[in-house]
Amino acid sequence: MATFDPSILQSILNKTKPESSENVNVVEVPPFQEWRFEVAAKDKLKLKLVDGTAEIFGTELSPNIEYAFQGSVKLCVFSFSGCKLQFWNCQPLSEYVSEESCVGQYLTLHLGLEKQRVVEGPRVLVIGGKDSGKTALCRTLASYAEKQDHQPMLVNLNPRDFQFVIPGNLSATAISDLFNLENVALGESVTTGPSFYHQKQPLAKTFGLEKFSDNVKLYRYLIQQLGKSVRKRLDNDIKVKKSGVIVDTPAFTIKEYDIIEEIVSSFNINVLLIVGSERLLVDLKKKMQNPAVTLLKLNKSSGCVDKDDKYERELQQRSIKEYFYGIDRLQLSPYSITVNLKDFIFVRPKETENVNLSFLSGDLADDDEAPRESVNYKQLAERVKTPGSDTLNNSILSLVDDSQIDTLRYLNSDDDDENLIKPFLDSSSLGFCYVQNCNDEKGKLTLLVPSPVQQLPTRTLLLTQFRYHE
Repeated sequence: MATFDPSILQSILNKTKPESSENVNVVEVPPFQEWRFEVAAKDKLKLKLVDGTAEIFGTELSPNIEYAFQGSVKLCVFSFSGCKLQFWNCQPLSEYVSEESCVGQYLTLHLGLEKQRVVEGPRVLVIGGKDSGKTALCRTLASYAEKQDHQPMLVNLNPRDFQFVIPGNLSATAISDLFNLENVALGESVTTGPSFYHQKQPLAKTFGLEKFSDNVKLYRYLIQQLGKSVRKRLDNDIKVKKSGVIVDTPAFTIKEYDIIEEIVSSFNINVLLIVGSERLLVDLKKKMQNPAVTLLKLNKSSGCVDKDDKYERELQQRSIKEYFYGIDRLQLSPYSITVNLKDFIFVRPKETENVNLSFLSGDLADDDEAPRESVNYKQLAERVKTPGSDTLNNSILSLVDDSQIDTLRYLNSDDDDENLIKPFLDSSSLGFCYVQNCNDEKGKLTLLVPSPVQQLPTRTLLLTQFRYHE
């Protein structure tokens, strides 16, 4: 089992000032302004709040506690009352105090959502262009709701992103505690190990591909499945239902209207926020005829920065590493196990081009009992009939619940019919493992898993497009 030394916590609490030999920089942030900084890939910036109050995307900084932000970080520290910060250990690539901040309009929006919670939890969808601040807005709204003793469901529909899971997943998580500011994935899940924070238990549907456009049919299908799971959670948890749902998305334009409509239907959206695009707002008003949905436009923050592919891949690799190994403050000890290749069924998502977005009708999206014949599952995923080192080495595998699959039948055949693919896609992920080595001659697979086990909890594994190199 992953271990945690209690002395680590005590050392953190006892540490009230940086070492005297370190060059400490001081930043004073006036009220309603924010300090923006960027850390290089191989650097680690240490930060402390020494006076006043401050927050990062709605999550408050604890006073006189050292925070470490390591590698490829672009953040801002906002203060309502004004604050004094210390930072050391490295010089940021850039850092400055900005008088411009979107937190004021975020707070106004939060207060409006609070009024809705008196009757029923709001179901909010956030859309906009690339690098427009959608995720920052979602994190801030979820953090403000948590401060009011709510437990909103934070939904991520961007497979390139990661919230309590690794990239390649669509996820939904009830937020019942502070976000871990030092963890790139916002915090630890119950499948990783011990944590200073309350561990989250995300619902995760593994998409397995990097971009939603790689298989729009599969993407829309998983949106429906995740929407069903979220609605079921709301029906069974009054506190979460009163808190509402906040949905983060990849970059959409009006060309993806069918997908937007799918999300609105699947999650019963009643508030649609458009970040930084007047044109998208106008186009949506023309197309969307649903009177139950309120459309609002928010300004794009001047602090938003363009993220290139190199930066995003660095974050993805870091999120995978932290899933297995933890962060500096709380390091985890993952385990390697060796299993027989023949004991497992491998399925992978199909990559397609020029997908017809009308493969699912709006009626199907609303109807949990829609006929299965309307979905061609062979267009969504396929069985890996000859798994080997060429396809498995360094890959990330999703452990898929096999309780609805006749595993004995499929282990003894190479069939990949609907009775295999459908339950594969309908099931949630139990966790993830990393393929350290595949020995084709011996038929053995060496896997890195976050918890000590003698065998995996499932025999069905979904092969994702993502790779990790230690």
